[in-house]
Amino acid sequence: MKRLLLIVLVAVGLVAAAFIAPLLLEDPGHVVIDIGQWRIEMSLLALAGAVLLVWIVFSLVSLLLRLPARTIRRARELRSRRQLENGFLALTEGDWQQAEHSLQKSLRYRGSTAGYLAAARAAQGRGDRDSRDRMLALADTRFGRRHFVTGLARARLLIGEGRIEEAVPVLEESHLRKPRHTGVLRLLLESYQELGRWRDIRLLTPALRRAGVVDRERAEGLAALAGSRELESAADVEHLEQCRKELGRKHQQQRDVVLAYARRSSELGRTTVAGRALAGYLKKQLDDELLRAYADVGEDGRAERIGHLERWLEEQPGHGGLLLSLGLLYLDDRQYDKARSCLEEAVRKQPGSEGYAALGRVLDHAGKLEAAAQCYRNALRLRSGRGAEPLPPPSTA
Repeated sequence: MKRLLLIVLVAVGLVAAAFIAPLLLEDPGHVVIDIGQWRIEMSLLALAGAVLLVWIVFSLVSLLLRLPARTIRRARELRSRRQLENGFLALTEGDWQQAEHSLQKSLRYRGSTAGYLAAARAAQGRGDRDSRDRMLALADTRFGRRHFVTGLARARLLIGEGRIEEAVPVLEESHLRKPRHTGVLRLLLESYQELGRWRDIRLLTPALRRAGVVDRERAEGLAALAGSRELESAADVEHLEQCRKELGRKHQQQRDVVLAYARRSSELGRTTVAGRALAGYLKKQLDDELLRAYADVGEDGRAERIGHLERWLEEQPGHGGLLLSLGLLYLDDRQYDKARSCLEEAVRKQPGSEGYAALGRVLDHAGKLEAAAQCYRNALRLRSGRGAEPLPPPSTA
């Protein structure tokens, strides 16, 4: 910038000289200076030359006088930059003591936010919290970018120490200052997940999507996960219903949310509500895990659930999940013949340890001990990752 200004001034001077020079050649002017008994007479051109000469001499003398101090300052700046670079390199290598030593030597000459933050990281690496906090205080300001960056660095250091609960308020303050900062959002998401603060994760999801941290599909999945975990941790019925209400209609109809709500409702003794929620989803789309939960809701409303499963099985005959769930409900209702028929078909369609174990109970009750024992063995084999063996023929059983 200074060079450009100097060039402009020189150009303006040359143009002005080009216009004034012909006038001075015709009439160079006459200047008289009286100083006491002395009188100095000269042309205007000579006076201008004398002033220019004095200015040049004064500038050269001033430059010579300032040259030693400037040379020393530049040498210090060079050493400071070298120490700063050495400190960053040592910090990258994990040599905390050397990093802090080099950084502090650099900071003695000129402080910088990056240097103070790096020194704080090195001090934490050595386990010196007092030195770390002192460096962070020197890096911080009350407002502006330095305050934001220092807060973010403080949060990272606290997370690195495992003090996540202390880091969260710092990150939340930073999020209020810069709602779309991806670094803050990622750290907040990780911290909330670590602390199990699922409601906060759900509320943070829109900001994550707006900032581009997650896409639309991932945001929907994250909101569903957070909502289901929030429902699972509900302390009582009132809390459960409040959580579900806050989710909104769209999220209430998602698979994981329905399953979590039904399971927690069943645990809180609301089996009818749990069954109704699962049935509402299963009418639209059959799902093996939800069918299994539907069969395991509880004793209340068992006949109604058996009727629903029988009707769905007529609509989709041979569905392995339906056969298993209906067989389990028949078994709980002591309808052993129907249970055996459903479970035998279920293990043929979709072999599983739970199906074989339930079929073993049915056969054991019927006195088919050899077949029951084989079912139990198959259940154990499937749990250990091996295949099931054929059951004895019905005549032998």
